[in-house]
Amino acid sequence: MERKRELKIILLALAAIIAIIAAGTYYIVSVRTAMWNQSVTDILEVTSQGRHAFDVYMSKNTEMLHNLTINVRKCDSDDESKIISKLAERSGSDTEYVLINLDKGLVYTSRQTESRPADEAALENYPAADDRGVNEPGVSEFTGRSVLSCYEKFTFEDGTKGLMIGEMLLSSVSDEFSITFFGGTGFSHIINDKGDILIRSNHKNSSRTVMNIIDDINSHGNDEEDLREFENKLAGRKSGSSKFIYRGSEYVFTYVPIENIDGWYFISIIPDEVIAKNSDELVQSSRLILLFIAAAIIMFAALMLIMWQTHRDIMEKELEIRYREQLFSILSNNTDDVFLMFTADGTPAEYVSPNIERVLGIPAKDVRENTLAVNRTLCSHENEIGINSLKNIKPGTSLSFENERIHGITGEHRWFTDTVYCAEVDNTSKLITVISDRTAEKQSKKALEDALNIAKAANEAKSSFLSNMSHDIRTPMNAIVGLSALLQRDAASPEKVREHTKKIVASSQHMLGLINDILDMSKIESGKTTLSIAEINLAEIVEELGTIIRPQAKAKNQTFGITVRDIQQEHLLGDKLRIEQIMINLLSNAVKYTPEGGSIEMIISQIPRGSKNYAHLRFVVKDNGMGMSEEYQEQIFAPFTRETNSTTNKIQGTGLGMAITKNLVDLMGGTVSVESVQGEGSTFTVDLELRMQKRDIDRSFWISHGVTHTLVVDDDVEVCTNIIGAMSGTGVAMQFAADGLSAVEMVRDAHDRNSDFNLVLLDWKMPGIDGIETARRIREVIPDNVPIMILTAYDWTDIEQEAMEAGINGFLPKPFFLSNFRQAIEKIDKGDGTLSNAAGSRSLENKRVLIAEDNEINAEILLELLSDIPGLVCVTAENGSEALEKFRSSKAGEYDIILMDVQMPVMNGYEATRAIRALDRPDAETVPIIAMTANAFAEDVKDALDSGMNAHVSKPVDPDRITEILREFVGK
Repeated sequence: MERKRELKIILLALAAIIAIIAAGTYYIVSVRTAMWNQSVTDILEVTSQGRHAFDVYMSKNTEMLHNLTINVRKCDSDDESKIISKLAERSGSDTEYVLINLDKGLVYTSRQTESRPADEAALENYPAADDRGVNEPGVSEFTGRSVLSCYEKFTFEDGTKGLMIGEMLLSSVSDEFSITFFGGTGFSHIINDKGDILIRSNHKNSSRTVMNIIDDINSHGNDEEDLREFENKLAGRKSGSSKFIYRGSEYVFTYVPIENIDGWYFISIIPDEVIAKNSDELVQSSRLILLFIAAAIIMFAALMLIMWQTHRDIMEKELEIRYREQLFSILSNNTDDVFLMFTADGTPAEYVSPNIERVLGIPAKDVRENTLAVNRTLCSHENEIGINSLKNIKPGTSLSFENERIHGITGEHRWFTDTVYCAEVDNTSKLITVISDRTAEKQSKKALEDALNIAKAANEAKSSFLSNMSHDIRTPMNAIVGLSALLQRDAASPEKVREHTKKIVASSQHMLGLINDILDMSKIESGKTTLSIAEINLAEIVEELGTIIRPQAKAKNQTFGITVRDIQQEHLLGDKLRIEQIMINLLSNAVKYTPEGGSIEMIISQIPRGSKNYAHLRFVVKDNGMGMSEEYQEQIFAPFTRETNSTTNKIQGTGLGMAITKNLVDLMGGTVSVESVQGEGSTFTVDLELRMQKRDIDRSFWISHGVTHTLVVDDDVEVCTNIIGAMSGTGVAMQFAADGLSAVEMVRDAHDRNSDFNLVLLDWKMPGIDGIETARRIREVIPDNVPIMILTAYDWTDIEQEAMEAGINGFLPKPFFLSNFRQAIEKIDKGDGTLSNAAGSRSLENKRVLIAEDNEINAEILLELLSDIPGLVCVTAENGSEALEKFRSSKAGEYDIILMDVQMPVMNGYEATRAIRALDRPDAETVPIIAMTANAFAEDVKDALDSGMNAHVSKPVDPDRITEILREFVGK
């Protein structure tokens, strides 16, 4: 067995040596390749620096040529002496400047005192050259020297064309840029993209007989593909490096394009053996290091054999100890009990179970150094482990106490029982502490206590709720029962009957409101309330809110107004019914808690935000009513809460309205807040984010209806500016006046300039002269075909006839909305007259109504209510199936409308509606079907519309509402 272990160690050592040799060989090859690549990269960098120096040299000479050209072109082209003088000032032994008069064919140099005729061939070539540039090196026709020249065309002040040439002695240029590498073994040239050597290095290895690099490389039998790649890089103005056989051995060529001269390259040529020589020194050092490592491994293997034999017996003994420790470690790690062992004389611990950091969040190292570190996480130090208390424990006794600790890592509060035992070990007292986690037991106990408290609170809430509802529901019910008894007693007195009936209706409506609030709140709290998102029009919401609240405010002689500010988008996506419910709750409360003669205002504005797809709308409801205390403002949105004082006690309500409002606003992702001062009034603010429906502004509408120049008249300047802002982008020119007299003057001025307004919007109630009188005076100036409209927040029924006589064409409700304005213009153009609602005058004579109602009493009540409508014919069905059959067997168009209950036996209202809509007859899709049901939630309205119904009327049936529905859908 031992022999096999020794053999295994030897084999492992040999394998390690072989692996090191293989890795070393790979490393040496990699290093040599990397060193060669790095050397080539360095040479390429030096080549780039040489290229840069040449670019700077050429830029300097072309700049000097340009400056000389600027000086010479100011001379007269016939002033030879001045021209030659300026050339002589700049010329030197290495540089010669020559000027050619292209128009006269004359040549000027600094070496002659007067001009001479230019060569005719040169004169033919120079005009075709670029305005400036560099010529390839050659023999100067002017000095006979080998030069590198640059030139620039110019024009003398008298208009004569000239050419300035700067010739640099080629040998000086060559001396300037003959760089060398690697101890003078490498050298450089300047060539063109065809390989021609333009400026040759003076290096000893530069052959004077070689005129073209590519031809010379090709003559040495190099790979043709490598040569083509080299040529393509030169043609493509790319930097790079290539290796070719050159002059009998391998050379590395590095080349970079010269930036300022197209087609020229700076190329360096270095023997490959010189580059490889530098990397061989590092490779040799690497070999020595590898040999040293191999020797070290052999020595280490021998040492391992000796150590193995020495520690073999120790390892066998330790194996059993480790096994026992492992068993104990597994036991302690999988329990929530921490074990410590120490002496009472010193604080370092002799043993700490490894699970202490998991259970207590204290590092085991800290406890080993100081046992009292376990006190670090205690919430209270009353029962902490102390040296003095531990010294008093006698062998065979124990000490136990409970503690609350904070986990040192997670911060979690947990509860523990600490027990300290004293035992004799080798005549020495040892203290063993067991810290047991009792959090689960504590939490279980706490959960039971919380459940008991919740049950008590639920019972108290239930009792409170039943008490509140018992009082609130019994109040109107008591009135209904009592008034019903009085109704029987006073049946012979019509006046008392009407009075009792009126009060019964009011009490019934109040109780219905209580029931609706309770059911609505119950549905919200159960999480079953959903939003019905659809396209909504802000103008419709405002109009409906005004229709509902304005009569309530008028009954209490209150001032009520709605103001709209900065509305950029009327068409939005949202739940119309829920938004109206929120606003009606706030406005109804404002009316309810504001005394007679008070004022209520609703302000709707659009707050600018960064989102392009959502409109941030702010609804503010302000009143100057009784207000509320600061204490009540903190709990106003809690269910069943009402401020209790001598005034509010007289006002009926469930205390659920604000809780419903808050829950609905939260459901829409908005916010609601309140500010109030007792005795001064309250302000509620609701912020909602609603997705916008993008609609392009139809400029053609205004042009087609002849509306291009409009006058707005209102004593409230803010109203005028809001209207003008809403009309921005329509292309209509807008002006405004703050009173009637100013408006009349503006109309006269426009008429005198033949620039009449083609539409006038007038406020009704203004100081000075009102809207009707203003219209009467304006109509004396402008023709009858120009529409005049009254803009008002009041009921215009009483003044409609007077307005028509004054020349007013229609009425427009405040606040102003673009969609309402367009509808009003369309009505006027169609000759529909005013905007007053004609639904009330629509006749229902000879109209047939099919009523699906399974409850006999409800059907009887409905028939009695509809019997008051002259000429209306009613047919009943006991369920949806019967209603479907009666409609199927009727003639097309026989029934004008269907009133459909929802919850019915055999076939419910939704199923019956879908079946009717699916019939193959012309009136199946068009006949109006109205849901008439006690299912009054927003979800129920949505379900009714989704099934194919046209509208929804909730029970108990309001006679006025059902009559309005009939006239709206089938009235003539």
